[in-house]
Amino acid sequence: MKQIAILFIFIPGILFSMDIPISLILKKKSQTNYSLKISVPKGYGIQKDAPHKIKLNTEGNLKVESFSQNLTGILFLDKPDYYEKVDDLDIKLKGSGALLIETKIFYCDLIKGICYPGKISK
Repeated sequence: MKQIAILFIFIPGILFSMDIPISLILKKKSQTNYSLKISVPKGYGIQKDAPHKIKLNTEGNLKVESFSQNLTGILFLDKPDYYEKVDDLDIKLKGSGALLIETKIFYCDLIKGICYPGKISK
């Protein structure tokens, strides 16, 4: 019985600690304008209608003036429920300090036909 309890404790931790193929890149476009690039490798897609969450936390005097977290982009022709490429998200910041990006993005391994919730903090 103890072995079963141990499995229930460790299996979710193992499943959710997998490497996530999604990458986030923050690029500076001008003094206060930035873009957040979300990319996935070939063979993966981002679910179109999933409840994605992108949270921007600031430290110091940094403030988020504008940010829209609605994902848009190019859909797969044969699988229109998944984004092949997501458009960059525009962020306008004011002040100085640190920015922490916390995301929950639902992505799918299109070869295996399995979808996962991916959490990324950067």
